[in-house]
Amino acid sequence: DAQVIDVHGATVLPGLIDAHVHLQWVPGSVYRKDDPEQLRKFRLHHLRAYLASGVTTVLDTGISASVLTDIHNHLKSGGIGPRVIALGPIFRAPGGYLGEDMKFPTGGPHWRAAATEHDIKDLFKEYEGIPNIVGVKVHIEFGFGPFDVWPIHTPEIRKIIQKESVNYNRPIYVHAHDERERNIGLEMGAHAMAHHGFMEGSPSKDFIQRMKTQGTYLTTTLCNAELKLVHHHLERLEDPLIQLTVPKEEIMTARDPKAWELMSKIMIRYNFPKWVPTFIPNYLSPLILDQNENQKMYQNASKAIFTMYQAGIPIVVGSDSGNLPHFINMFHGSSTIREIELLGEAGIPSIDVLSSATRIPAEMMGVDHLIGTIEVGKRADLIVVQEDPFKNLHALRTLLWVIKDGEARRPKDWMKQ
Repeated sequence: DAQVIDVHGATVLPGLIDAHVHLQWVPGSVYRKDDPEQLRKFRLHHLRAYLASGVTTVLDTGISASVLTDIHNHLKSGGIGPRVIALGPIFRAPGGYLGEDMKFPTGGPHWRAAATEHDIKDLFKEYEGIPNIVGVKVHIEFGFGPFDVWPIHTPEIRKIIQKESVNYNRPIYVHAHDERERNIGLEMGAHAMAHHGFMEGSPSKDFIQRMKTQGTYLTTTLCNAELKLVHHHLERLEDPLIQLTVPKEEIMTARDPKAWELMSKIMIRYNFPKWVPTFIPNYLSPLILDQNENQKMYQNASKAIFTMYQAGIPIVVGSDSGNLPHFINMFHGSSTIREIELLGEAGIPSIDVLSSATRIPAEMMGVDHLIGTIEVGKRADLIVVQEDPFKNLHALRTLLWVIKDGEARRPKDWMKQ
């Protein structure tokens, strides 16, 4: 009684994997001031959006234990969504990046800072018993601008994190952007870099060699820079995939100039120390959305990724969907497809981009015995597209069927409650 689907003339691929998402955070929620009930409704909608976009597995790289547990319970009870894998705990220094000064009511539960060995062990305990945790995340972030805004862990605390990560068999994923931060991450034995970085310049040959020698993976997150350009091209919100998968409230927010203004003010504030008067970053906030500057940063990051690809660094697709709740168009699901297209535009051959969205992230997460390729004995996570993505990655937008654990549905049917 198996379901038979005629896919003559179409292309069958493994289900796509997005290796950098944030299921806890809802795009534009800071502007709308969504309440907890609405936030949960959006989160469950986003789970369906991933499947409707062809993404059958996601890696959440920053989620509280309570929200992660709620999502697992929802899926276990028959809820619709992708295979959810996660990192945990997430380590930040007291006063560091994603600290209390960056917390918003709509962000949901927050994770504590780690100042001592006791803190580190307690954070590990918070995630005990939660399935599909494949690593930990460490924030090594001084700041996005010319100032060192945030402290990072001391060398002593970093060594304790390393030791406990080995005890729990959870490799270290590093949040870092510039080369100084990334080299500290490599000293910690980073299994993966969670962002592309290098929006201001190119990686050095020494750094690339260190990445290659250690076998460290690079997650792309080009959408971080490129999707800000939507502010100048709101017609992109008419994308059929966005219209199918994104809640109408989120699309309306992304059309609102005041929402973009609030986002830019919040973002620019993070570039300055707390002692700088608020009126200064507010005055400079339009720079965050400057079209030429964002185009330049995107192109720099794109070139850096291509350079590291050419050097043999394993590249992994990650959209950073959800990002932070003041970002207004890092949409869940559709952003993954955009991330894949951007890697093709960077110059990476289609076959290798598709590997970066299937086989390579499965290997990075240690689940390649289950997913990532089409083989007898693996999970039946597949997609069927009408056109040939090996010739043109835009073919992923001609999605006919998405098969998750053997259940086949059309994209629009995955969006049904």
